[in-house]
Amino acid sequence: MHHLSPLRFFWVILRPRRATMAALLTVLVYASYLASMSADGFDQALSLILLTQLIVASTGYRDRLVRGHFDAILAGRRRREPVALAHAVLSMVPGLVLWLTFGAVQHLVTSHRSIAMMPGGLVTFAYASVVVWALSLRLGRNSGGVLWVFVAFVLAAAGKVHVLREAYGTSSASLMVTTRSIAAALAFPLVMLGNDGYVEPAVLLGVCTAAAVVLLSGIWMIVRFDAPLKDPA
Repeated sequence: MHHLSPLRFFWVILRPRRATMAALLTVLVYASYLASMSADGFDQALSLILLTQLIVASTGYRDRLVRGHFDAILAGRRRREPVALAHAVLSMVPGLVLWLTFGAVQHLVTSHRSIAMMPGGLVTFAYASVVVWALSLRLGRNSGGVLWVFVAFVLAAAGKVHVLREAYGTSSASLMVTTRSIAAALAFPLVMLGNDGYVEPAVLLGVCTAAAVVLLSGIWMIVRFDAPLKDPA
């Protein structure tokens, strides 16, 4: 069993069902409609697709582990890093396809490069996806996305979103200012969709580094997870 491909295994376990595929297609069509209406509609469309990814990428891990769902891929395997990486990749692929397809459609319709394809768009998507994936590993399916949305609502209710946008939008004139910009991008990644998706190189590096750290932390958690099996409910 240890020769079973992690990618093939998790494709069977995590691939979207027909209802999910239909929902993703509906989101794509509606997002394209919103984007065609106005410039504000484009921002709403990207936010809608990102919200979809926050839920889709929160696949969970430990809850299925304790139910023995992963025994076939883990039994007799000395190294779990490939398993963890495959789980991460296939958790994020459906939303990535949706994001890139939307960007391609927008490019064809408007003849301009979509923000979804710009550094700000791609890094926003990657960072958010990795964070909700890692959060859901222990907390359970959909938990990462729900927690992310809750924090976003708290920030909005507290009037902090405008503050974060101002902190991010300040020119990177010093180390302190750059650090504030990175912190704002990490706290509220949607700020990176502004300015047509352009991100200062130092900020881009900081967010990419944070995403890599979160990804490695998630892989480490999967490698270290060892929970007693539960009887089926």
